[in-house]
Amino acid sequence: MDSIVDDDEKRVTDVGDANDLLLLEDTGEETGINLPVTSYRMKPALRELFPASRIKSIIQNTIYEKLQGKVYNTDEARKWTREISDEVSFAVKELVHMPRFKHVVQVTLGQQLGAGCRYIAKCCWDAESDSHASDVFTNASLFCVCTVFGVYLY
Repeated sequence: MDSIVDDDEKRVTDVGDANDLLLLEDTGEETGINLPVTSYRMKPALRELFPASRIKSIIQNTIYEKLQGKVYNTDEARKWTREISDEVSFAVKELVHMPRFKHVVQVTLGQQLGAGCRYIAKCCWDAESDSHASDVFTNASLFCVCTVFGVYLY
């Protein structure tokens, strides 16, 4: 960022093109003029970071409530996946206050056959402000992985 001082002793900061010039402070005498200051933030405040622990507890409660005691069934698995995704998304919207975050819920449900399974998610994001929360449920006949990705809107 380049700083420029004009003739009236007001500090001006250039944040891009000419339309983005902002007067940050008046270093001269009081003139009674209110100078515009931007409220635009590039990163969330510390108290506004992605609340992964709260979201993980929502995921745990939802998948354990929905899948406890169930036996894998191909026809039912599609319905369970959609219900888990919808319930987690609704609970995150209603219970967790995340200003300027968008979230994506991904649910993977499969049959437990004794073979291994790897779950990989690849995303392009800002590691300082974006995050995720995930939980796994398994029983004798099925496994479920639910992940909520939170992306901060700039």
